[in-house]
Amino acid sequence: MNKKFYSFGAALLCASLTGCGGDSDSSDSGSTTPKLNALTVALRTANTQQPIGNAEVIIVAENQKSFTRMTNAEGQAKISLENGNYEISTAPPGYESKNLSIVLEDEDKTETIILEEKDAILPGEALYIFHSEHDDSHYMQYWGDTWGSGAIIEEVNNDPTFDKVLRVSSGTNWGHGAGIAWGNDEENAIDASAYNYAQFYLKPNGFRAVEVHVQGYSSTPAATQYSMADGIPVGDTGWLKFEVPIPTTRELSWFALVFSAENASDVQISNVSFVTKEVELSRPSTSAPIPAEQDDEVFSIYSDSLKEDKFISLWNENWWNAPLYSAGSVNGNNYSRYEIVGAGSEGGVVGIQYGIEYGSVDVSMHDTWNIDLYAEEGIDMIKLQLVSTDGSATYEINNVKAGEWATYSIPLKNMNIEGPNALNARQMQMAGIQMWGTAGSALFVDNIYFSGMAEKQPFSVTVTDENGTAINDALVFVGNKGEYDTPYEVKTNAQGIAQLELNEGQQKIRATAVGYGVAQHLAIVGEATSLEVALKAVNIGPAEAAPVPTVDSSDVISLYSDNLTSDHWITYWSDNWWNAPKQEDITINGNKTSKFTIIADGVEGGVTGIQYGVENPVDASNMTGMRFDFFATSGITKAEFQLVSASGPIIYTKDNIETGKWITVELPFRPMINFDKSKMQQLGMGLWGTTSDSVYLDNIYFY
Repeated sequence: MNKKFYSFGAALLCASLTGCGGDSDSSDSGSTTPKLNALTVALRTANTQQPIGNAEVIIVAENQKSFTRMTNAEGQAKISLENGNYEISTAPPGYESKNLSIVLEDEDKTETIILEEKDAILPGEALYIFHSEHDDSHYMQYWGDTWGSGAIIEEVNNDPTFDKVLRVSSGTNWGHGAGIAWGNDEENAIDASAYNYAQFYLKPNGFRAVEVHVQGYSSTPAATQYSMADGIPVGDTGWLKFEVPIPTTRELSWFALVFSAENASDVQISNVSFVTKEVELSRPSTSAPIPAEQDDEVFSIYSDSLKEDKFISLWNENWWNAPLYSAGSVNGNNYSRYEIVGAGSEGGVVGIQYGIEYGSVDVSMHDTWNIDLYAEEGIDMIKLQLVSTDGSATYEINNVKAGEWATYSIPLKNMNIEGPNALNARQMQMAGIQMWGTAGSALFVDNIYFSGMAEKQPFSVTVTDENGTAINDALVFVGNKGEYDTPYEVKTNAQGIAQLELNEGQQKIRATAVGYGVAQHLAIVGEATSLEVALKAVNIGPAEAAPVPTVDSSDVISLYSDNLTSDHWITYWSDNWWNAPKQEDITINGNKTSKFTIIADGVEGGVTGIQYGVENPVDASNMTGMRFDFFATSGITKAEFQLVSASGPIIYTKDNIETGKWITVELPFRPMINFDKSKMQQLGMGLWGTTSDSVYLDNIYFY
């Protein structure tokens, strides 16, 4: 299920426009990227052969990895893929669905799909979720789910306005917040693609805002907050009518209303439905200017005028109250459109991915980011962002030009970097757009590319141990290692010196050597020409394996142990909640052990999620809690753990961890309202210490 988790490690959001990226095993551009083919899927109507724009296309690989693309105004969806067999499916609103199998073999390919129109939904028809005058349109497996909030949901039978009313009261898991949701597992997902608005009625008592969530199995999750003041009063009844735009969702997994408050509150809800409204989207009268640069002078991400070197893979990642995305064209030239909705008027942020699939993008040969923007009246300020694996940088537009295309050519070194971050042009991943203004105002985007010739600056790094002795063959690097990418690496000579060539601006430089932790420093290349780094030796781990458990397999539910058997196991060790420690499997005296080493960006609480029941939850209803053996090296100062079930988390803080010895950690279940022990999913672990420190886990089980 696509439920939303509230974890203690998820507090750092890209919406903050500071340090997204970070020191994890995400990646850089490098020689390990596989050969990719450019696949173009073109959608056409059967009768008129007209292009079908803003339609969802789903591509599924042999390994079941799924890619989703939206067609542009010319009806084309583009993606870069490895050789292999793929299944393509599409079902735009108003058209019959269609599936297609293709094979990619070392060449670019265009596939045209002809779609038949189907009977349109008549005006006034709706998808009824909970309604006084209509039965539910579809079966919902999870009807009125609290979504882990611990809210209390009850029927109200005496309301004079509506026959069917639910009251939702503050829960226990989100402070005084509450949630109510309707959802289905994937095999029962609902095609809601014909509907573009959600309609519902609220009668609030204390709650000041509602956040509307729409999630689909093949679409980007959307979440937008609305003030209760945005509702339209229904006479003097105290009821408020909300009618809010929602994204196209062909396989609806969840529709949820989430409420927040500082004190205990409640809200009455009625007539929840999806409706179809005739909406004509605004657009510019002219197309964006044609860039003056030639193809061989730029690295293009999005443009009809330049050959695209990398496609946009996702236009609408919801960083915070993201504007509503759609594609369009004017005079045959394509653009992307972002309309402010709800609380997004206070700075809603959207993420645009181009360097996530198949590794990040190397634009270090260029020094300028270019983007064309057309802002409608009502947009007061725009903040642009570039995100790399080492952090992000921003550029503010305070005097917004309205009603005309404006070209922004932004030197990378002049972008603003906040906090201990850097913009690594070798490992670019995303762009971000944040907008302030009036709801309903739209921003149009075209021609995203990098230009100019960057001049590399010589930079010297001297690496020593804590006693000042030079370390030969120490590794000095910029960037992160991933599945397809490698960082920029140089080894030190006999004098402990590494000579690098780096772009101007703030850079995050790391160094390590065998037997030492990782040292990380920020340097402003161009102002500084050298750096001295001292490495600290790693702290000693366990010499002996964890003790053999004194319990019997039949009395516990084992997740990880050489000495216990179970039908359950760890399925994924390193869900990166925030700057997660690096995990590796090791053997101590023949005993399998899991080791976690703190990374440079995670010394103040890097958090990992250890999954064992995300797909198939573990029923621990008859158990007392979780137990595991734990060894911390001498520099570990604090640990936090989290037991996550489908209903939410229980958090445990350990401020005085014993180090240098195996200890047994017990996380007993607490008597919490609506904590579902029958659907246990993950163990969260946060660590504080240094990069010379690690922890070791063994014998993880419910007891």
